[in-house]
Amino acid sequence: MVLIVVLVVLMIIMVAGMGAMRAADTGNVISGNFTFQQASAQASDRAITDAMSVIANRVAGDAGNTDVANQYISVVSSSVDSRGIPNSVTWASVPCVDEKGGAIADCAADSGNYRVQYVVERMCSANPTLTDIADIRAKCEYDASASAMAPNSIGVHYRVLIRVRGPRGTENWYEAVVSGPAST
Repeated sequence: MVLIVVLVVLMIIMVAGMGAMRAADTGNVISGNFTFQQASAQASDRAITDAMSVIANRVAGDAGNTDVANQYISVVSSSVDSRGIPNSVTWASVPCVDEKGGAIADCAADSGNYRVQYVVERMCSANPTLTDIADIRAKCEYDASASAMAPNSIGVHYRVLIRVRGPRGTENWYEAVVSGPAST
C-alpha cells in the first residue's frame, strides 16, 4: 500500500515539475518575442529618416503632385485594406533595406536580419496648386500656424506606412505622421 502511495506522490511531483519547466519555457519565448518587437521598432526609425529625405527631394523638385508607384502617394487613398494601407500599394514592389540602409533584393527572404519597407502618403484630398497657400490649406492637412504665409513655410502632413520583417518570420507594421513643406 505504501508503494502505491509513494508512486502516486512521485507522479504528482513529476507533473508539477513538468508544469514549472513549461512555464519557464513560455516565459523565455515571450521575452524573446518582446525583444524582436522592440528591435523592429528601432529598425522602423530608419524608414522615418529615409522618408523625410524622400519628402524633401519631392518638394525640392516640385514633384509633390506626382505619384511614384509603391513609394509616394500624393493624394489620400480612399480604397484601403483592414490595416488602413492603400490597396494601390504592392508590397512585393516596395524597395527594401536593412536596418542600416543597405538595399535588399528579396525582402521576403528571412536571412536573420530586419528588412524595412515604407511608403509615403501625402495627406491631401486632391493635388493642390503648389504655389497657392490657400489651395494647399483647402486640400491638405497641415500644421496650424499663423506665420505660414508661403507654400514653403506651411507644414503639410505626410503619413509614412512602414513594414518591418524580422528574424523567425516576425512582421510588424508602423505608421508615423510627419510634416514638411508643400513646395520650395
